[in-house]
Amino acid sequence: MKLFEKTRKTHITYSVIIFILSGSIVYFTLKNIVSEKQDEKLLWDKELIARKIKYEYPLPIFDVEDFKSKTPIKDTLYYKDTLMYQVVNNVENYELYRQLTSVETLQGKTYRIITRSSIMRNQDFILGVTLSVGIIIFIMILTVYFVNSFVMRKVWLPFYRNLETLKNFSVENNRPIQLSESDIDEFQELNNSLSKLTSKINSDFNNLKEFTENASHEMQTPLAIMQSKSELLLQSDNLDEGQVSQIRVIYQSVQRLSKLNKTLLLLSKIENRQFKDVELIQVNQVIERHLEIFEDFIENKNLKVEMKSTLEVELKANPLLFDMIISNLISNAIKHNVDGGHIEILTTNLFVSVSNSGIPPKIESEALFERFKKESTASNSFGLGLAIVKKICDNNKWKITHSYAEDQHNISIYF
Repeated sequence: MKLFEKTRKTHITYSVIIFILSGSIVYFTLKNIVSEKQDEKLLWDKELIARKIKYEYPLPIFDVEDFKSKTPIKDTLYYKDTLMYQVVNNVENYELYRQLTSVETLQGKTYRIITRSSIMRNQDFILGVTLSVGIIIFIMILTVYFVNSFVMRKVWLPFYRNLETLKNFSVENNRPIQLSESDIDEFQELNNSLSKLTSKINSDFNNLKEFTENASHEMQTPLAIMQSKSELLLQSDNLDEGQVSQIRVIYQSVQRLSKLNKTLLLLSKIENRQFKDVELIQVNQVIERHLEIFEDFIENKNLKVEMKSTLEVELKANPLLFDMIISNLISNAIKHNVDGGHIEILTTNLFVSVSNSGIPPKIESEALFERFKKESTASNSFGLGLAIVKKICDNNKWKITHSYAEDQHNISIYF
């Protein structure tokens, strides 16, 4: 979940909680205040009536209690809620009232004074005020939410721009990264750290690239000298069989070392994406050309080659790297085949598949694409062919797979 979305959800959650709590507090506070004021009003009305009875004249609308008991009656005062029957607009109903009952002795007579006030009208007032306050709080929460969202988007905009810049950053461009400025101290500090980090990465990459190229170039010169001197010694007539055998071993080792050096240099260049030229390639023509190149090896093993394609397949890629892929796949299919076996090549717009008969693999399919992992025990095999193919596929965002079923290997590349 994105930070902005998480912030928004957190804000909404706490806003709902605050809205419910504030609404409840307003409602119960108003209810207590109104109830208290209502009781005070009832008491005031009672006192007003008592004064009229005591100092003016008895009101006929009140019942006079005629107590025959000689026991004096104590003055009482108590509140209660009661239902009152009433007819409003020809509709009969009961309405809840707050009632104050008072028994007092006035002018030598005992009176029961009852005052009432509608609770429902007060409830309507409380609900109205609570609803009004709730609407105000809700509007405030919405306002804060949208203002906060607008401000947050504006504040985080440089961060997301820099994040997109980082996603597109590549050491191949050999240019310092350009980050958007921000007036937020933390973001600016992050920008400075990223600028230093990417500059260091560019510097390290260029140093490593230069070292690899220089080391490979410097190694080729002594290797070429060793190879040429070994060839001259092999042509000499002054050597016995033992010396010739030892020199031949040296010559073969030098050849192997030279080939390994060139292969590792090639792999390094592929990893550094130094093959940037892209052309429209006729896939079937490339395959047919390499089949002609390996024709002698195919005949030597009596292999049957079958190529299947429903149409002429075209692909945009670096021609040199694609040649390496096809060359390695066909060479691998020949090398790991059995005498009298077969090779089947299938091409479509979606993938290229090379299948060949052979013995079951001794290592896992994923390990075949690792460096120096190989099935063949031949001394001239380094186990780098499929590693080069895998690296080229990764750089082009292609998928390569290996499977073995029914005595047949299959390597497929999905474009």
